[in-house]
Amino acid sequence: MAIDYFSNDALVFFLSFCWTHFFVCSCVQEYFRIPVSSLSSVLNAAHINTVRLILQYYSGNKDTLKLPDEYLSTMVSVLLQTPLVKVGSLFPELAPLLPAASLADIQALPSLQNDINVRETINRHLARMTLDQRRAFGMWHSRVMPPSLIIRGKQSLIRDTGNLIAYLPFNNFQHLSSAQLLDGLDVLQRNTLTSLKQEFVAHSLIGTYRNLTARDFTRLGNLSCLADPEDLLMYKSTKVFSVIRDIVMNCTREGLSLPSHLISSVLLNSAELKIPSLLSSDRLAELGHLLPLLGVTFLQGLTPSQLLAALPALVSVSFSPVQPHTFLPSAQLTAQGQLQKIGSLIVGMKTETLLTLTSDRLLSSLPAMAQRKPGLSPPQVNAVSTKLWGFPEVVRWLDEVEPLLLRTPLLSVLPRTQLLVNNITTASTKPWNTQQAKAIFKEVLDTKPNLIELNFLSLGTVGQGVSCKVLQERFRADSSVSSVRRILAFLRQQPGPLHTSLKKCVIEELYQFEFFSELLKDLGAEIALSMPVSTIKKFPTDMMDTLRKMIVQDRLHFLLLSRTKQELLVDRMVQRMGMYTGVFTEEEFRSLGIMAPFVADEVFIKLDRSFFIDNLDFLQGLCYSSSKMDIVARILLEPAAFGPVNNWNQTTLSQVDRFLFFLPNNKLQEISLALMTVGRIERLFMSQHRWQRGNVGIHCSDENERQRLSEKQQFVLQFFLGFLKIHPLSPTPMVPTCEILHTTAPSAWTSNSLLSMSSLAFSNCLELMGHDPFLAFYQRSSVLKKVKQIYGPVSSFSQSVISQLGGIAIELSPEELSSLRLTERSSIAALSAVRAWSNRQLSALFTTVLNSTEQSPSQLDSSTLVAMGYIVCGAQTTEINSFNAVEFSKAVLWLGQLRLSCSEEQLLAFVGLLTHRLAFGPMSSWGTAVFIEIGVLAAGLPDMAMSALVNEQIEGITPAAVSMIPPDKFAVVFHQRQISMFSYEQAAAVTDEQLSALSDVQRTALAMVLTPWEDRPVNFRGKSLGLALSHSPLCLILGLLMLLLLPCPDLICPGT
Repeated sequence: MAIDYFSNDALVFFLSFCWTHFFVCSCVQEYFRIPVSSLSSVLNAAHINTVRLILQYYSGNKDTLKLPDEYLSTMVSVLLQTPLVKVGSLFPELAPLLPAASLADIQALPSLQNDINVRETINRHLARMTLDQRRAFGMWHSRVMPPSLIIRGKQSLIRDTGNLIAYLPFNNFQHLSSAQLLDGLDVLQRNTLTSLKQEFVAHSLIGTYRNLTARDFTRLGNLSCLADPEDLLMYKSTKVFSVIRDIVMNCTREGLSLPSHLISSVLLNSAELKIPSLLSSDRLAELGHLLPLLGVTFLQGLTPSQLLAALPALVSVSFSPVQPHTFLPSAQLTAQGQLQKIGSLIVGMKTETLLTLTSDRLLSSLPAMAQRKPGLSPPQVNAVSTKLWGFPEVVRWLDEVEPLLLRTPLLSVLPRTQLLVNNITTASTKPWNTQQAKAIFKEVLDTKPNLIELNFLSLGTVGQGVSCKVLQERFRADSSVSSVRRILAFLRQQPGPLHTSLKKCVIEELYQFEFFSELLKDLGAEIALSMPVSTIKKFPTDMMDTLRKMIVQDRLHFLLLSRTKQELLVDRMVQRMGMYTGVFTEEEFRSLGIMAPFVADEVFIKLDRSFFIDNLDFLQGLCYSSSKMDIVARILLEPAAFGPVNNWNQTTLSQVDRFLFFLPNNKLQEISLALMTVGRIERLFMSQHRWQRGNVGIHCSDENERQRLSEKQQFVLQFFLGFLKIHPLSPTPMVPTCEILHTTAPSAWTSNSLLSMSSLAFSNCLELMGHDPFLAFYQRSSVLKKVKQIYGPVSSFSQSVISQLGGIAIELSPEELSSLRLTERSSIAALSAVRAWSNRQLSALFTTVLNSTEQSPSQLDSSTLVAMGYIVCGAQTTEINSFNAVEFSKAVLWLGQLRLSCSEEQLLAFVGLLTHRLAFGPMSSWGTAVFIEIGVLAAGLPDMAMSALVNEQIEGITPAAVSMIPPDKFAVVFHQRQISMFSYEQAAAVTDEQLSALSDVQRTALAMVLTPWEDRPVNFRGKSLGLALSHSPLCLILGLLMLLLLPCPDLICPGT
């Protein structure tokens, strides 16, 4: 019977009739065929016994029923709001549906917390729920467990309450006594505690009880590592300490960040570590994960035989980039054929050694190379990939070379495209970068056009290289909704980011289809977010809500947008949701997910304070602009939150956590000095480091915000550790250890404190200091003086020392740079990673590389050029002209990503090399792929060539290349028609200087790319477009002329 066609009243009648005349089982089954749209009204009308039978049937048949999430969510939402109010005993039958409950439904539950059956049912099923659902149940349960009840509660309160108590809001949880925590420790540990609650438990128990047994510490497990180090060290002379040491060792093995004092006192200050060569291979293997902390000096003291015996335990250890170079016994390993055994440590092998290996050796080692993060250095990748792609057989080695494909030069792949197309079944499964995919796709188009026409979707990962023309043909060949959706699904499955031009093509083509509004989900977040805000602005409420859900579920592509576009997009969304009035509620905040902190300041300031206080751990994981940081700081200081900082305690600091760095300096100074211990400061730094390395932090802050944060961290450390001497009770400044520099940051310490370090500690942390981007010039100068004291004159610096210097080397004079011996690509690459060299220094470095390697400019291979990085700008134009064009063209994949400080003449010479017949050939033949590959070097195109660029070529110019074109040249070479072809990202990259050189017509063309939807240009880049708020008559006339002369799709000119 087609139950879908019944009205709601008819459904109720039919089901009642069924109960009267048919078997109960058959009738119950009918409820699971009810359309979702009718489910709510039918269940509301059902008798309680009927509901019980429905739930029992579902419990026994849920695996075969396979109901969709929407059905289950609707079902549980209705049942939680109706029968339960009357009959709490129904809850056990409802239990299988609880994981489908929404957070709002859970928080709207009736007051059944004191019903033992209800509580035990929830306790049994919490493990099957998401963390957010568990916390929602904890919030619901907190209504009957206020602080006063917890304080008066029995010692067995945690055991009596069960799992639910672990998810109480921290404001309630923090009132549990040490006795209650110790009694209920097993309950807490079988649940997922937040880091804040874990720290609270550790401090409460280990800080209160001074006679804990070995069994107690064993029960605490890794929680022990969160205690105050001094509370653990008081057991140092007892038998318990061996258990503590094992626990701390396990914490470090699992990658937990611990205060330096704890690690050094418990693990590193051991007599056995004084002479590395005396350690047995078994003991070395046990200590493997600690070796990076022990430093270069310790590693250099190990013997090859020790290392070879301990290799199995070392291959997965995360060493710094320089450390493996200092101790890896390359000669012994290659001689004994043990290359495959060193795993990820192969990244420590010299590039020069890798170049001597046979293809078989390299192929067998590639899987191990791929396991290490961040993996091989750019020179190593270039050396290995160019060598292997030099063999025609490489098309049979695609599985082995796959880890390096993304960083394989286009010029290496181009000669193999025909062979790859012949092996398209395999090639279509590999993670090519955009330009490689375009080259292979072009070969398919030229040699097997029928494959594209008949089976486009079989091209797999090569599909990302499709041209806009071909994609338009595919959409138009079959413009049915199902066909379009298949192509969009195909694009969503590509292994890497889609190129801007491809996303633009998809939007402009599909926007013309009548069913465009039905395709939003199918576009996916990446393509959907490439739409102009003008288009998104016109979305009806249901489409805007769909886009919101897409972003919440797939937040990466939102984080990759420019800050201004993020804020504009969220502003439009918030307007549709009507959130500009009243309190910014928890429901609204959570509904926006990652977008929530991007609402306007006037909305964010109205954030519900109880939600703010109860969810600080969640809020600390999000991304905040400078203005939002200031608002967060203001909220923290409100009486409804934590009040004045002089009233804060240790628990408050634990709650505030990394938000403490948002406070202004004058407020920070009011925090009690006794609270801000070294351990507390380290934990704050470590918390910030974790966020910065996380999925949100890595994409969040811009350079100015990172600099501001670094200065705030420096103030916190130096003020509370007594370096600033603002307070009469400030402690005597301490001398940092290498371990504490790892947990904080070298730039946070004063120059004098760094100079006061022992030579051993200083040497072990030289690489860390050299790679700190926030070291000030005076800090670098002081550090360099000590380097010279330890290692002698610059001319005597070893390759290892040079590799560790990093940014510190900026303070070397051109004469000192000329005295360096840069014989290895690793040391060259360490200096070439520095961007702030003067022209004289660059010239000295380039000459030093030639002299040290005893090579002429024409002999430099691609891996050496890659290693040289910014140093290539130190070459004279005549020297550049003598470069090997093929080798240079294989290096541009890396060089083109750098914001090179080369002159216009140097860039022009570089481009000349790329036009060699054995490289990319004449510029007129370059397609999108070549322009993507050469990156910033496109800024060096001759004026005539740049003014002749067509749309396909302009699409490939990177935003960085756009910003590097000299302003006068930019104004001359780009006609307004070409500017109108820019993507939003290219237009946003135009600098103020370039903009000031443009004519009114060119500016209008640029404004139409950036802000076609407004009556005035929006400040997309934090810069003025130089246009009046209301357009001048001349601008309006020119704009109308452009609309007549230029092709203008609906997305640019809506409504036309």
